[in-house]
Amino acid sequence: MSNVEKSIQKRLKAREVETKKQIAISLKNESIDQLDAIARTLSKQSGRSTSRNMIIEDAVDAYIQDALQIFEEEGIAVETRREDNENFDTVVFPGHEEGFREAFLDEGRWYYVRVQKDRIPYLKYVAVYVGAPISKITHYAKIAPDGFEYDADRKKYLIHFEGNAIELENPVPLGSISAASTRAPKYTTLQKLLTAGEFKEL
Repeated sequence: MSNVEKSIQKRLKAREVETKKQIAISLKNESIDQLDAIARTLSKQSGRSTSRNMIIEDAVDAYIQDALQIFEEEGIAVETRREDNENFDTVVFPGHEEGFREAFLDEGRWYYVRVQKDRIPYLKYVAVYVGAPISKITHYAKIAPDGFEYDADRKKYLIHFEGNAIELENPVPLGSISAASTRAPKYTTLQKLLTAGEFKEL
């Protein structure tokens, strides 16, 4: 199921309240008419009012997730502002239960992953979102000094920890977003990791 299909399914079920910033865009009349028709259909099927703006938001979110996933798979760094790099001290990677337990918990390291090189000097912690059936972040670890080891053959990094992984008092569940949102590395802060109620709050 594509990110667009998942966003439509989500509109048919759950309503979310998020902090938003308003922007203005221009669309062709035909596109607006089609959006309105889709909005009426979603409203009728879900029993809740759905506007054209909601549909546009879903489409933009789906595009962002697909673009980030493609960039990650192709090893393309996403351009960021320097102040963004300085603010983010934690990176969250996706993982499976078996690999997480073996590498993250038992070996005290995580591999092999792509990391934006310009972010490395600012990263202090690493965590893993473990997929189904766990579907949450349960631990994080402090990155060792010079803990990023580059593997030239794989063009990926191995991350060494300083000490053992630390269990979160409040594990971070996937929540209301699609699991596709976890496929690319998520740059965040330790404070957000410790206080987040669900993944999207990172």
